[in-house]
Amino acid sequence: MSSLAKFFALPLREQCEVAEATAYLAVAQLLLLVPFRWLAPLCGRLRPGAASALPVLTEEENSSAFAVRRALQRATGRLPWDSSCLVRALAAQLMLRRRHLPTVLQLGVRAGSATELSAHAWLTCGEINIVGDESAAEFTPIAAFHA
Repeated sequence: MSSLAKFFALPLREQCEVAEATAYLAVAQLLLLVPFRWLAPLCGRLRPGAASALPVLTEEENSSAFAVRRALQRATGRLPWDSSCLVRALAAQLMLRRRHLPTVLQLGVRAGSATELSAHAWLTCGEINIVGDESAAEFTPIAAFHA
């Protein structure tokens, strides 16, 4: 079954969520052209280091957060470009903000060698890992944006 056929086999609500995720991934990709000092205020309130206490979500909010995560995973696999962890996290944050759900966007670093530095972004909504959680433990958090 082709990718397009799989998309149209989804229920209409999920098709809309994947289309929304695709649009937000494109917007987030364009946001990387903006200097970070302008982008940072859009990410939320900055708190140095790791995220503090995460809010507890209702069952309905959990369901919405999982739907956003699923839509982003489906959309990312269908795009003609690779979306970095930061692009996926920004897109997810925009989608969750539209649903009035609290998010924490974390940025972390890892030293590979004396001259090599890696960065990573991950996003949580309540206690749900939305984007980037698969390798977040390998990075030292340096900033958390609460929105």
